[in-house]
Amino acid sequence: MPLRFVADGRDFLAEAFLLDKDGTLISCDHWLLVMCERARRLGQRIGLSTRDKNALLKFMGVDPQTGKSLPQGIIHLPRCDAELEVAAYLEGLGVPRPLELVSEVFREVDQEFPFERYIKPTPKAEEFLAGVKEAGGRVGIVTGDSAAATRRHLAALGWEKLVDVVVGTDVCPARKPAPEPVVQACAALNVSPELGVMVGDSPADLLAGRNAGCIPIGVLTGLGKEEELAPLADALVPDLSAIRLR
Repeated sequence: MPLRFVADGRDFLAEAFLLDKDGTLISCDHWLLVMCERARRLGQRIGLSTRDKNALLKFMGVDPQTGKSLPQGIIHLPRCDAELEVAAYLEGLGVPRPLELVSEVFREVDQEFPFERYIKPTPKAEEFLAGVKEAGGRVGIVTGDSAAATRRHLAALGWEKLVDVVVGTDVCPARKPAPEPVVQACAALNVSPELGVMVGDSPADLLAGRNAGCIPIGVLTGLGKEEELAPLADALVPDLSAIRLR
């Protein structure tokens, strides 16, 4: 049975909510620490000077002085794309077999980083997920991260029972803004895309949802700016608490 909800002053009907992970359900802050550790290990492996290591960190989207995010960078990219971008950067420095090195370092850091200590939800994310489930709706995550890593993050927050399906880059090779990950999530939930909502903090999230036939709703808790998201969204909300179930 479809759920009625209000977002940005508009009424909608849906059976399932599909949500991006980082920036939508989970704060992006921990990725700054992950990027710092990736850059540190890469710099150590190939003997980069402090200047070159700082330049690499900036390329990856972190200010070396403040540790804060920069407008540019690769934090928003799917894991596989981020690896390719960093490998291309290192290739420009003359590093041999850079993709092999980058993949190894990224994998090591992801295995060893204490995500459980640093992951935190975006405002009211848990309450929103619980509300959807309590109302009889279904929940899927469609992410540029891997499904395996996403399940680890869900477990760290105690959200395993709040999410029915996870579609990541290890489950579906196509990446947002392509519609395939969203369509695959809808199929796994046994929901027609027309009765699905794609909620995300990036243009790629919203385009993927619209391309799949879902209702695209933008949220301003991640890296996306209002001017980027508003033209692509049927509704734009400051955080998930502004999506009100009826």
